[in-house]
Amino acid sequence: MKRTIILAMAAVAALTGGVVTTASAENAADDKPVAATDKAREFAEDGPEIGGFDPVEGAALNVAPQTNGRAFVACPAGRVPSGGGGKTSGIRIFFTDSFPEGNGWVIRGTNTNPVGGATETIRAVVVCTAPR
Repeated sequence: MKRTIILAMAAVAALTGGVVTTASAENAADDKPVAATDKAREFAEDGPEIGGFDPVEGAALNVAPQTNGRAFVACPAGRVPSGGGGKTSGIRIFFTDSFPEGNGWVIRGTNTNPVGGATETIRAVVVCTAPR
């Protein structure tokens, strides 16, 4: 019985990605990505914070059916990319590349909808931090 409970607890932790604590749930609103223009305006007014990580989202890029597109987002002045990725509008578009470039992040996505199907969107996201 004890072994079954331990295995069940391990399965729940694996499926949920770990345990969400009260502290992380309270801080979740602070970790939301912001638009690049909003973050640039904030840094121009206040200057960048030392340390920390700032997720910045780029503009949505339309990708027509059976084509692929390239989306880019840059870190605000005084920050460098430390990671990144992207977002899609649906399940018929998938990423083919995700990599740093210069002071930002690039993603490429392919829309697998048939010709005449729906246009999908991709959006690059970069995580910026202060340089060392």
